[in-house]
Amino acid sequence: MALAALAFFLRASCAVLTEFKPLFPSYYYTDARLFHNAAVFYMEIAPSGARPPINGSLCDRFQILTTLTAYRVFGPRPISIKLINAALGALGVVALTWAFGFVFDSRATLLAGAALAVWPSAVFYTSQNLKESPTQLLVFAGLGSLLALALDERSSQARAAALAAGAAVGLLGAGMYRSFLLIAFGVALAPTLGLQAFMRPRGRAAWALALLLAAPVAYPAVSRLFLNIFSGSDPARISYAEDGRPETAYFNGDQSRAYPRLFPSVVDSADTPRVHRSISPEGLTLFRRNRQISDRGWARAYSGREIATQLFPDAAFSSWLDVLVFLPKAAFHVLFMPLPGFYPLDGRIGRVLAALENAVLLAVSLAALAGIARGCKTPARMGLLAFFAVMTVAAASLEFDLGSAGRHKALYLPMLFPFAAEELLRRLGRKEPA
Repeated sequence: MALAALAFFLRASCAVLTEFKPLFPSYYYTDARLFHNAAVFYMEIAPSGARPPINGSLCDRFQILTTLTAYRVFGPRPISIKLINAALGALGVVALTWAFGFVFDSRATLLAGAALAVWPSAVFYTSQNLKESPTQLLVFAGLGSLLALALDERSSQARAAALAAGAAVGLLGAGMYRSFLLIAFGVALAPTLGLQAFMRPRGRAAWALALLLAAPVAYPAVSRLFLNIFSGSDPARISYAEDGRPETAYFNGDQSRAYPRLFPSVVDSADTPRVHRSISPEGLTLFRRNRQISDRGWARAYSGREIATQLFPDAAFSSWLDVLVFLPKAAFHVLFMPLPGFYPLDGRIGRVLAALENAVLLAVSLAALAGIARGCKTPARMGLLAFFAVMTVAAASLEFDLGSAGRHKALYLPMLFPFAAEELLRRLGRKEPA
């Protein structure tokens, strides 16, 4: 309870502060502003309280509908939905701490949870009306439910069924926000759960493994069901006026964004549009290039600025060897850049604060590596590390900008925190006996 209170207090305080005194330039709040404007727009076209047909990508529809619902209850004031996100972010901290508790001792678990609770970037991004809070809560709750189901053999049948339901909701819900998470979960945790099931043939790890493998199979049908519930029409996206206000909804044929696939894809702007999927070196090159060109064009058109923090815009791959050579430097950038002395800070407060934070995160990660080398290698521990590794590879391949990379890494970098906590406690001589 104390950890939840601390996490919520920090996030709610940040929400209130940024409501009345924004800490950073306006482009830090672009997505939150668009969700706000979209919710106000839908309130105006459906003033009776009926739910309008919301268009856009699936995760956008979830976020807009959540904002719209909050505004109808509390009025169209951003602080209401920011506080809701702060609460969801605090619950995400609790969920991940709970998940760690099945793998690590209580002191390392609590220290790791506290690190996530006070991590400045995690506090900031989960105090705004962004997708980070619900995504983190769903991922961490799904992870905890899978681990509890697989590792807690003393649970009753009723509790096991509840954990299975929680795992299903967490996995599919996370997929609604970012579909590739289902692939990351499967690749990272299937070996762990399979080994656990082999070690305890009569245990419940097989249930967890079955859920894990079933989620990507069920995802297409479930996602289409939600899209039909939201819109009752073909996929569409919102057209935004210069001030960021939605002015109309139009059909553009880009069904790859409205119907998310498990592997990210993008439609180019050629006269004969083509879908580029990130499952080949050439596809990954075109996917990155088209997304970065699109982002630059949007920034110029709607905020009159040039994006200065895009990651490797000239990267091109003709073979998987090119991709492998690219991954280490890209991974270091998405995890730890900007760093003091290694990246131009230009006196910008956001970059300066991020650089100081990343220096701490680099030290934490080095401590985690030492802890991993010394610690035991149980399947569950290796599963957490595998999730971190898979997500890091995905981020290195698919992140296009340092801003989004800094926002997204709060989803997977915390997997290192309990290993670092164990190492710190070991050095302090306070680690509990195994």
